Amino acid sequence: MAVYRFKVIIEENDDVIRDIDIKSGQTFEQFHTAIQEAFKFDAKHSASFFVSDDYWRKNQEITLKKEDLPLEEEEIRKKVDPKKLMSEVKIAKYIEQPHQRFVYIFDTVAQWSFLIEMLKIAEDNPKLNYPVCSRSIGTAPKQYKTVPIIKEEKHADPLMAALLGDLDEDTDEPDDEVIKTIDAPEEGVEEDDLSTLEGEEGEEETDPDAEDEDHGGAGFDEAEEKF
Repeated sequence: MAVYRFKVIIEENDDVIRDIDIKSGQTFEQFHTAIQEAFKFDAKHSASFFVSDDYWRKNQEITLKKEDLPLEEEEIRKKVDPKKLMSEVKIAKYIEQPHQRFVYIFDTVAQWSFLIEMLKIAEDNPKLNYPVCSRSIGTAPKQYKTVPIIKEEKHADPLMAALLGDLDEDTDEPDDEVIKTIDAPEEGVEEDDLSTLEGEEGEEETDPDAEDEDHGGAGFDEAEEKF
C-alpha cells in the first residue's frame, strides 16, 4: 500500500515542522490523531480538515465529530456545504495532485490552524506502525496559553488611600504631613495682630480717663475740707 508523506506546519509559526507518513488506505481520523500526537496536543476539541487549492483556500470539509455534520433535513445546506466524517473518509479519496494541500483547523475557540502539503509517495516500511512522525523540527508551542494575574498596587497618597478604604484598620496614628498642613498658618502674623492678641490674653488694661476722674474727684473733696 502506498504511503503519503505530508509536511505539517502551524500557520502562524512555520519554524515548527512535522513530517507525517500515513498509508493511503488510512482515514482522516487517524491523520488527525497523528497530528495531535506530533504536536503534543490533547485532542479534546473539535477539528476539521479542508481540501485546499494551491492558495490555501478551503473547500470540502471533513469533520471529526458527528454532531458537527449538517442535519439530514437540511438538503440545501448539504449541497452548498457538504461535510464528511473523518472516520469514514480515507486519505486517498482526496489526493488529486502530487502536492495535494489540506488545511487542518483544531479547537474552534483557540483556532489552531495547520497547513498540510503532500511531499511525496514513500515506500511502505513493514517495521513501522503507521501513521508515524518521520521528521520533527522546532519545539511545538503550548496548547493552552496562561495569562499572568496583575495585582493592583495600593495608592501612595494617604488621603486618597483613606478615601478608597485602602489603609489598614489597625493604623490609628495620623500622618504628620497632614497635621502640619492643617495647623500651619498660610501667612505670617503682623505685629498689630500680635499686640491685639496679647491684649486679649493678658490682664485688663486700666482706662486712663477713669483714673483722671478718680483723681479729679479726690482733689475736689480736699479743697472743700480746706474751706
